[in-house]
Amino acid sequence: MTQTPKMAVGIDDIAVHVPKLFISTLDEFARARGIEPAKLARGIGVERMAVPDAHEDAATMAASSALELMQKNDLLPEEVGRIYIGTESGVDEAKAIGTYVIGMLERVYGPGSFQECSTVEFKSACIATTHALENVAYWLKAEEDENDFGGSDCGSCQSRGHVGIVIATDVARYELNSPGEYTQGAGSVALLVKRDPRLLALDPSVGIFTRDENDFFRPIGMKCAVVNGKYSNLCYLAAMDGAFYSYKKRALGRGMIRLDAGECTTDHLSHIIFHIPYPRMAEYAAASIFRREWKDLPRWQEVEEEIGPEPRAEEYEGQKEYLSAEGDYKRRFSKSSKFLEAYGKKVKPSTLISSSVGNIYTGSIYLGLASLLEQSLLAPGERVGLGSYGSGCSATFFSGTVQAGVESMPKGILLKKLDERVEISLEDYRLLHEGERPDSVIRPSGEFGLIEIDQDGYRRYDFVG
Repeated sequence: MTQTPKMAVGIDDIAVHVPKLFISTLDEFARARGIEPAKLARGIGVERMAVPDAHEDAATMAASSALELMQKNDLLPEEVGRIYIGTESGVDEAKAIGTYVIGMLERVYGPGSFQECSTVEFKSACIATTHALENVAYWLKAEEDENDFGGSDCGSCQSRGHVGIVIATDVARYELNSPGEYTQGAGSVALLVKRDPRLLALDPSVGIFTRDENDFFRPIGMKCAVVNGKYSNLCYLAAMDGAFYSYKKRALGRGMIRLDAGECTTDHLSHIIFHIPYPRMAEYAAASIFRREWKDLPRWQEVEEEIGPEPRAEEYEGQKEYLSAEGDYKRRFSKSSKFLEAYGKKVKPSTLISSSVGNIYTGSIYLGLASLLEQSLLAPGERVGLGSYGSGCSATFFSGTVQAGVESMPKGILLKKLDERVEISLEDYRLLHEGERPDSVIRPSGEFGLIEIDQDGYRRYDFVG
C-alpha cells in the first residue's frame, strides 16, 4: 500500500542536451588502450562517450538544455523564479555558472528578461543537482504556504504560474590513459519543477547518509579529478545502503509505505534509478540493497537453494579468507535468477542512455529518469525510487509517484538525437580533451557557444545562429 502527498510538487518535464560528438569505446579507443572491448561493453557498460566540441563547456550545455525546456513548454522568462544548477565542472571559482546561463538565455529572450530569477550553483560532487532539486521543491512549497496567508506577492507568483528550473551540467574528464578514462562523458539535464507536475510528484520521505571520505576529489586548479577507484566503489555502496535504510525507516515510520506479510520496501518501488557513473555500478548498488532487503523474507530460501547460504565469519580462519568468500558470494548473488529478474525489471532499463553517453556526474541519475521516459516505461501511479551519490561522500535516497500526465509526454526524441551524433577519431578526441584544438569539429549553428576568454579570464558566450 502506498500513499501520495496531498500537495504535489515535482518534476513536470525534462530536457537533455548532449554534445553532437562521441567516441566509441569499443573500436579505436579500446585498441589504443589495450583493453578488450567486451570488458568495456559488459564489465563497465559504456559503449560511447559524449565529447564536448571546442565551443562547448558546462555553461553552454546548461543553457542549451534550459532553452529546450523553456521552448517546448512555452515558458516565459517571468514565469521562471529559480534556475538552480548542480555541477562539479564550474567555469569560475566565484561567479555562479547560472549567471552565465541567464546571460545566454537573455540573448534569446532579451536583456533583463531574467532579472527577477534567482540562481545559485550547488557543489557536492555528483549529488549536487539532487540538493538543488530539493531546494527548489521546498521553495515552491513555501510559496504555497505563504499563499495560504493571502500574501499579495505570492498570489501574483501563483497567478503567473511560477516554476523552477533545476539543471545538472558536467564534463566528466579524467587523465588520458588513466583507469577512469573510459567512464568519461558530457551533457546537461534540465528539470522543470512545479506544482501538480505531469511526470513525477516527489514524496516527503528522504533518506540521507554523509561522511568524510577521499574517494574522489579535484583540488583547485586541477582539470581532472583524483580518483581512488576501487575505494570509491566501496564508498558508493556504503553510502547508498545507508541512505536507502534512512529512507526506509522514514517512509515506513510515517506510513507512506505499508508492508504486507512477506514484503519489503523495494517491492513498492516499480523502478529504482541509481547514480550511474557507469551502468555496471547500478547493478552493484541494486545487488547490495536487494540482498539485504530479502534476507529475512521467505524468498531468500529460493536464493539459497540456487547459490547456497551466505558465508559466516566464524567459519573461516581469518578476515582475509572470509572477505574472499564474501566477494565470491556477492558475485554468485548478482548472477542468481531471483536477482537478475528484479534487476532487469526495476533497475537496468534506467541505464540505457548512460551506456551511449557515459558519465555526466550530477546529471547521471536524471539520465536514468529520461531513459525510462524515452522507453515508455513509466505508468501513472507507479512509485520510482532514486538513489543519488556524491563522492566525498554523501548519498540521498528519495522517491516520487508517476503522474497521469506522463501518458501525454512525447517519447523517443532523445534516442533519435543520440543516433544522429557524429563519431570522431581518437586524435580529435585527444585534441579536444587536452584543449589543443582551436576550432570546432562541427561549426556551431543554432546553439550557444563560448566565443572567447578575455585577458582577465572572463568567459564570453553568445547564441550562434
